[in-house]
Amino acid sequence: MQRRYFHKVIIITSFLLTIPLISIGTALAHKGHGGPGKVFMQEADALKTMLPGGGKILKRKEVLKKEKVSEAIKQWGYSPSEGTYTYFISKGNSGDLLGLLFIQSIEYKHGSIGLAVGYDKGGHVSDIKILSCPEKYVKELAEQVQDNEFLEGFLHLSTSEVINKAKDAGKETPESIRQVIANEIGSTSILLKAFQGL
Repeated sequence: MQRRYFHKVIIITSFLLTIPLISIGTALAHKGHGGPGKVFMQEADALKTMLPGGGKILKRKEVLKKEKVSEAIKQWGYSPSEGTYTYFISKGNSGDLLGLLFIQSIEYKHGSIGLAVGYDKGGHVSDIKILSCPEKYVKELAEQVQDNEFLEGFLHLSTSEVINKAKDAGKETPESIRQVIANEIGSTSILLKAFQGL
């Protein structure tokens, strides 16, 4: 009698221990379907070319708290999620702000897109670059985002203007590559407002 219960316990335990391994394996296999990544620009090159020259570059980590998320949602209808964000600041010799750069990784379908958004000292978008994307989406990215001057439409806009433009672009087909990138550009403006008040 005891042997039969012991046998059932072994089977049930084995089954329960196998389930997490199967689900982790499925998630890892699913993520790689976008193929190998295509790198257009290295992160180090983005820091050199997208921030004003002659300044000292500082890496800053800040936490976007729940209150700021709620405030952004109330004011603009969307917000980056609560958590820690990293961005770069260029400061002059006297400590004055020269520019800022957000380098983000956006999850898109079966991979991620690297995006860099630069801001001048007044909080206006100075440059936007796609750093990388899965090989499978290079053509879609070129057609919908890079070749039709979509990114250029955000240049020289203030943070509030960027947020509104991103919101309008978000009304396009849900989960399109343009909509995902526009949301992320808008999110960097919200982060800039929350962290630097620009």
